[in-house]
Amino acid sequence: MGVRQERPTSSRETAILDDIKWVSTEIAILQRSNWMSRAPLYKLLRRMLKVRLLYALARSPLFTDRRRAKFFRSAEKRDPMLLSSRLDRFCQDYYIRIEQSNFLTTEERDELIEHALRVTAIVPNYNHARYLSQRLDSILSQTYPLIEIIVLDDCSTDNSHEIIEDYVARYPDRIRAVYNDHNSGSVFHQWQKGYELATADLVWICESDDFCANTFVERLIGHFRDPSVMLAFGKIEFADEIGNVMPGMSHYREAAETGIWAQPHLRPASAWFEGAFGVKNVIANVGGSLWRRVPLRQSIWDEARSFRVMGDWYLYSVLANGGQIAFDPAAQAYFRIHSQNTSGPRAQRTPEYYQEYSRLMTTLKRRWPIPDLTIDRFVGSCHEVYRGADIKTPKFDSLVPLKVLKAVKTENIHVLVGMLGFSYGGGEIFPIHLANALHKRGIMVSILTMMDTEDHPDVRKLLNPAIPVYTANGLRDQGVRNFISSAGISIIHSHIASIEMLLLDEGNIDLPYLSTLHGSYEAMEIPKRSLAAWAARIDRFGYLTERNLDPFAGLAVPREKFCKLANAMPVDLRPYKQTRAEMKISEDAVVFTLVGRGVAGKGWPEAVKAFQALKAQRPDVAMALLAAGDGPLTTIARDIAGANPDIHFLGFDNAVHGIYRLSDVALVPTRFSGESYPLCLIQAMQVGIPAIATDTGEISNMLRKNGHEAGLVIPYLAEDQAFIKALVDAMSQMLDEKLRKSLAKGASILGLGFDMDRLAGDYISLYRDIIHQIDNAA
Repeated sequence: MGVRQERPTSSRETAILDDIKWVSTEIAILQRSNWMSRAPLYKLLRRMLKVRLLYALARSPLFTDRRRAKFFRSAEKRDPMLLSSRLDRFCQDYYIRIEQSNFLTTEERDELIEHALRVTAIVPNYNHARYLSQRLDSILSQTYPLIEIIVLDDCSTDNSHEIIEDYVARYPDRIRAVYNDHNSGSVFHQWQKGYELATADLVWICESDDFCANTFVERLIGHFRDPSVMLAFGKIEFADEIGNVMPGMSHYREAAETGIWAQPHLRPASAWFEGAFGVKNVIANVGGSLWRRVPLRQSIWDEARSFRVMGDWYLYSVLANGGQIAFDPAAQAYFRIHSQNTSGPRAQRTPEYYQEYSRLMTTLKRRWPIPDLTIDRFVGSCHEVYRGADIKTPKFDSLVPLKVLKAVKTENIHVLVGMLGFSYGGGEIFPIHLANALHKRGIMVSILTMMDTEDHPDVRKLLNPAIPVYTANGLRDQGVRNFISSAGISIIHSHIASIEMLLLDEGNIDLPYLSTLHGSYEAMEIPKRSLAAWAARIDRFGYLTERNLDPFAGLAVPREKFCKLANAMPVDLRPYKQTRAEMKISEDAVVFTLVGRGVAGKGWPEAVKAFQALKAQRPDVAMALLAAGDGPLTTIARDIAGANPDIHFLGFDNAVHGIYRLSDVALVPTRFSGESYPLCLIQAMQVGIPAIATDTGEISNMLRKNGHEAGLVIPYLAEDQAFIKALVDAMSQMLDEKLRKSLAKGASILGLGFDMDRLAGDYISLYRDIIHQIDNAA
């Protein structure tokens, strides 16, 4: 026998093997860390006591900074309660290793980077040349790599310009500089300018005289994998002019809320502002926080600027909105105290400083139901500063009036909009647009999804990123009742029956509750016993069409619980990405368009067959079929269409209005069991396109109203061939240009009635009515 020759291992294979060994080792470490589920209780308690002692030594001023840091690392390594944070760190280390590895192809690396969270670090600078290099170095040395840096110089008169230009020259791919022609006179002008220049997922405002540990971003970034997290902050410490850590911040945090700062905490904003954030601004330095980048109205920036001292505290409350705030003590940032930033004590000797406290609490109280105990502690904290400033007049009570603050009513409401997930259906698209419209009107709104594994990115992009997203599994992890009580929810607005299963059956919650019936009760065939139990606890049902009431037949549900509501859509002015010419469709062609999910009952195969039949009947007429959407039935429709050049499958695209603007007739040949009030029909009418649609749900009433007609209604026929023939006949009628123009005029008129902003106003009135009735009953 010959001797087997070993094949040389390539550098790529070696790198892969190294990574496998690294991953295996790290997983083994994590597994060993998870001994607490198997350890006897006395061993667990002994280990936790040792960890507490190490944490205490890490805070002791008796030791050097280096020694304290060693104690802290030892505590972290042994702390059985930090398994989740170690898992986060492993995931982050793995990403960095893969991103920096040399065996990935350019395409593979680009794909990884494309799906990672990016950070824009904004460095507002004015005459901080002395500290600027340390600030920039602390950003450039971050272990998380995807950070762009924007340095904003506000007409500095020192040598800041030279330092900035030196860094730009050395790091041209990472740093850009923006210089003001005139001094802005306000830090918030610079914050806003940088915020609006940012392009990343997260924003990190880094004051130019401060600095941080090189793992700061790495420690916080993992929290933003949770789409409900809007803001995350770390452990902020004072530092002196040369960067030595100073005591003081631990006492400051403990005075806000005791005993919570040694461990990571994830809480809804309401819980934070009813606790620590309602007593003190626990993000005492903005550079100790990361923000999810969301649209901020000019009025918000104007309000922040109206505060001399507390504008950042106000901004945190707006950014957090109805979402969650994460705190992680492993993310360390340093707030430098020096002669140029000591205006605070001077401000504390002015009455305006305390009036600002009062105005801020009034703003917070109108947003969240802050309890009296928190207000007592807030006023006590203000009074302590007042006494230290040795102000004689005016009296403190006139500046921060306790009774007046306690009497402020919470005006805002927090609406939790429940839906299936970010998929194609009208029962999902409508709640997204409603949530956007509510947010635009100043209502605090959050989304709750039942599914998060099949999100479509284009549907997800429809939601304003300022609106936090909670998941059913996330609520289960926190405890449904615990979450609902801590998140400050005012009213539930459900759009699918599975939300009732989660909140009413599993969570047993007791809150004002509105359920809009889009057809899920019919499609899911809910047992009568469940319906009766839900109806006893749901305060109002909004229905779209009479068929939505069928599941309630035989149940003694009071008729006043039901109110008929319309659907609506915002008008999208974007054009479609292609023109008729680019799709090789002649300008004189009659273009039929089908928009919808490619699922059974939505008419995809029927539309293709009807178009082919019509084309065979009328070969003299130029025509085309556009089909926009995705799903299993689109494949069948493509097979039926074959290589027909007049049939164009566009895939899913959220520029539906733009697609309809290329069209002459909308097709809605639906026989879907849960069809109620199709959004695609609204969108067609909003751009003045007549439709051919099935007589089901509310469709006939949508197309015929107040003497106007916006399309042709075909009968709901169960037999396929008869249904397709009826569709062909209607499409044949639509080849008449005179008829199309007449119906298009009616579509334009009726389309004006589907205004999302107006409907949002109707819903807000309904929410307040439900809440008011329940409050009065209580």
